[in-house]
Amino acid sequence: MKITEKNFIKQLNNGNERALEYVMLHYGGLVKSVIHRHLYNLTQYEEDCINEVFFAVWNHISSYQPEKSSFANWIGGIARLKALDALRKHSKELWEECIDEQVVPIVDVASESSSELEELISEDTEQLLSCLKEKDRELFYRLYVEEQDMDEVSEEMGMKKPVIYNRLSRAKQKVRKNLERKSTYEG
Repeated sequence: MKITEKNFIKQLNNGNERALEYVMLHYGGLVKSVIHRHLYNLTQYEEDCINEVFFAVWNHISSYQPEKSSFANWIGGIARLKALDALRKHSKELWEECIDEQVVPIVDVASESSSELEELISEDTEQLLSCLKEKDRELFYRLYVEEQDMDEVSEEMGMKKPVIYNRLSRAKQKVRKNLERKSTYEG
């Protein structure tokens, strides 16, 4: 049976691997661009993230509801969530990369207590996020430092998830620009 735009969802539900190949071929560019936009400087994780998206589509196609959104929007949403999960998972590397770009005094870990180290890290984080509005800083802390669940943050702050994603995206850009400006100024 030939896989087409009209039957690929039914074929995915039936477990037809050729339907997944069709999705990868026709929606792969969309998935890759969404992931790349969110994993801007963690490009080494993009391929794994793309694979996770298609794996999620394969395992959860039964949850797709065509009456609620187009398949492109649905798979784009999955890609965005998988990219954000990867960001959370690898946020430590992202922070280290940002901190490495700054001039940071060397700390003798053996002579510092864990509370003193936490305080130093907290100060660096505070300095890194100082360019953000208070609400955006709070979102960063809750999601990336305290690793709270997005649903929990959305409910507690009274903000819809798409609004939070937009604010985080703009905040990340602002932090990046601020770091670039600092490194140019210091260099």
